[in-house]
Amino acid sequence: MSVQQEQVTELIELVETVPSKQLEAAVAERDGGLDAALTLIFELLVSEFNPKKAEGQKGVFQFDIASSEGQKLHYVAVEAGDCRTDKGQHDAPDITIGIKFPDMLAMGVGKLPGAKAFLTGKLKLRGSPLMGTKLGEWFDHPEV
Repeated sequence: MSVQQEQVTELIELVETVPSKQLEAAVAERDGGLDAALTLIFELLVSEFNPKKAEGQKGVFQFDIASSEGQKLHYVAVEAGDCRTDKGQHDAPDITIGIKFPDMLAMGVGKLPGAKAFLTGKLKLRGSPLMGTKLGEWFDHPEV
């Protein structure tokens, strides 16, 4: 098992065992804190990108993650069969996804489906709603 897989397994365990209200504090105590966990989540998302499913399409997903440390901004950009992620605000996102840190963590490790997060109000979308569906279409999320 790679270091990344071990870290993801640890995050899954936290999501499954720590109450949502205490999850952020538990992650903050880990090596690297919230930022390291988010970097891992976004690297995992990029690794699940399936270029065949996004063929001929492009888009930028901006994530605006609310935490006790303030807003955490990350984006995922897809273009010409390539997917990359970075911290910060993208110049021209197609969609902005607003979500609280514990929900982002649960969604990132596959314990909270994006559609359920949206329907229950845990995820707010600004911009192209059609782009919101692409997160489910362009990425292969393994069953956990």
